[in-house]
Amino acid sequence: MKPLISCALLFLSLPTFTLQVAAQPTQQIDSITTGELHLSLALGYGGIENPRAKSDNIETYILPSWSYYGERFYVENFSLGYSLYESDSFILDLQTKLNEDGIFFEFDGINKVFLSDILGFVPNRQPIFGRNIPAVPIERNISYLGGLKGSWITPYLDLNLGYFHDISGVHQGNEIQFTLRKNLGFAWGALGFELGAIRKSQNLVSYYYHYTAAELGRSITQGLQADQAAINYHASGVVNFPLWQDFNFVTIITYTWLGNEITENQMVEKDSYLSGFVGVSYAF
Repeated sequence: MKPLISCALLFLSLPTFTLQVAAQPTQQIDSITTGELHLSLALGYGGIENPRAKSDNIETYILPSWSYYGERFYVENFSLGYSLYESDSFILDLQTKLNEDGIFFEFDGINKVFLSDILGFVPNRQPIFGRNIPAVPIERNISYLGGLKGSWITPYLDLNLGYFHDISGVHQGNEIQFTLRKNLGFAWGALGFELGAIRKSQNLVSYYYHYTAAELGRSITQGLQADQAAINYHASGVVNFPLWQDFNFVTIITYTWLGNEITENQMVEKDSYLSGFVGVSYAF
């Protein structure tokens, strides 16, 4: 995978707050200019802990981002959307987006090439005694999801509920996503907070987090891996304030708790993971 695309995919796994720095405390911070292509490039340090056993973390120093908003159609990085209905308090969209679970496989090994060998550091080293993790290559594809997303806008919180199904034919699974979000504008910049839960279906969990018979080198005993849906929870925060003209300082931090149906599998060695980025962005 090309480095530029890799960095863009990493950005997609972080919360996508639409924050524009407010010049005054009362200025709207999530306003959108339609009919224009928006490009930005952030330089800094970002990473995602990889919960997979014997797998490297994901790290990057550059995050490109782009967006375009028409009257109804919009693009946010690799997400496409079409507004079916919009009022002051409710928005209903058709939307497509990448599934984040595949990132833990597509990125595996990239940071080892660019950083781990230089620093002489081996992350996620296995203990002397532990579960028997097959030392075989694990390959999974990134899937693309499509579905409906409803957003309720209130003076206190924004509520988002969406259903997204695999439209790429990778696993035929789905996700139900629910988030509570709050954006705050100040004279010095903007803050964003989010709490959320994502229900991942049986097919999705089985595809990404269960070994296949070929990988185990033996047939899978019936009942050894329970095919059950999982619910992941996350908390996120964003800080954004201007430095000079089109330069902004941005910090994004997300902590994700994995569902028991995911962490009970041999392939996963962590029950949670941290992701984030700290750097300076430039808007073209």
